[in-house]
Amino acid sequence: MGFVFVHALSMRMTEESCVTLRFFAQFVVIVSVAVVATSPLNAWPHKHGQRAQVRFLATSTLIRGTWGQNEDTYLAQMILPRQNEAVLVRLVDAYPNETPPLSRAVLISDSGTVLRVQRDEGCDRRFGEFPLRTAPGDPMAILLEPLSYRPHLDHSPQPESLLPCYRTVRQ
Repeated sequence: MGFVFVHALSMRMTEESCVTLRFFAQFVVIVSVAVVATSPLNAWPHKHGQRAQVRFLATSTLIRGTWGQNEDTYLAQMILPRQNEAVLVRLVDAYPNETPPLSRAVLISDSGTVLRVQRDEGCDRRFGEFPLRTAPGDPMAILLEPLSYRPHLDHSPQPESLLPCYRTVRQ
């Protein structure tokens, strides 16, 4: 009689653990689907940026402060890996106040430099809405007065054409 009771008890515990495992598996699947569904798809590739050949064409804005982040914005020509064609981009270089900006040598280099960049669709701008103040590396760019500059471009984009925005990834 004791054997039957023990056998019945062990069968009941096995059934309960199967039910518990099934609910746990369903929970894991639901949570996994929710995490994947809410993750931005474009954030997964190149999460830490990608290396690109960048040549600076003009300085747009330089934001400097005594506290917080500095942010320098440029018109640049960029060639991404596995692409043979240079594209015009809006390049934003944001960095802590204690870190120096990109060097003048990098900004005025005719051959450009390799930087790690990351696409940011949230800061795309139309070419006509993008103020170009000075040549890259020009010390006048820091002045608050309105300045205007037209870089030498192979073909000038239409004012309504959208400039893709990239951000530098500093390490």
